[in-house]
Amino acid sequence: MSLLKLGILIAVVVAVLPADREQQAALYDKAATAVHWTATFCDRNGTTCDQAGVIWSAFVEKAKFGAAMAYELVTKDSEGAPATAQTVRYNVIEPGVDLTPRGTLRAEDLEPVWRGAMPAQPNSGRI
Repeated sequence: MSLLKLGILIAVVVAVLPADREQQAALYDKAATAVHWTATFCDRNGTTCDQAGVIWSAFVEKAKFGAAMAYELVTKDSEGAPATAQTVRYNVIEPGVDLTPRGTLRAEDLEPVWRGAMPAQPNSGRI
């Protein structure tokens, strides 16, 4: 928020405050009562607060999962580069998949079994 907007907002709040001492005292009492009533809500409604706590904790867990999933999708290596020790981690989206490299393939396992005939060489630039 810009400094000018903040100044205008403060000026409006100050302008609507009462100037009379009796009205100021009444406003203060009403504000203090509202703050006390809000702060003691759980004392008066224990079961509602307990249910709200359960709902809030489930919401927080879902928010953490959503944020972790969004972060993982944004930072995912889209080029399909092989995993290294630095990039290997457990996947948030598929937590049952172990992404730790096992190193069980040998170099000859990675080579193709057969190769086709070499392509015919063009005229090597001759016209």
